[in-house]
Amino acid sequence: MARYSNETGDGNIDPASIVSNVKNNIKQEIIKELLHGSFQDNKTKLGNDALTLVVEVAKCLVTETCLRASSQALKENCDKVDIEHVEKCLPQLMLDFP
Repeated sequence: MARYSNETGDGNIDPASIVSNVKNNIKQEIIKELLHGSFQDNKTKLGNDALTLVVEVAKCLVTETCLRASSQALKENCDKVDIEHVEKCLPQLMLDFP
């Protein structure tokens, strides 16, 4: 999935780096297309305010998932975050984001 880089070698996760990557990589246009693809009625419209809120929630969810998966990888003494680390975080994550 993503390689964990730790310049200091102390095993700490840099949350600012993760947040920055998430904010730069989640595009509003992609979320809009995903939402429109799930609408059952072609006449359904999505307001800009609603789209902005959905994008922010998606960014929060992805950021939290990345942080938890990184922490899980560190607990297992791994230098790389794999899908298994994400899968281990999902049950609790789904309880925290109903």
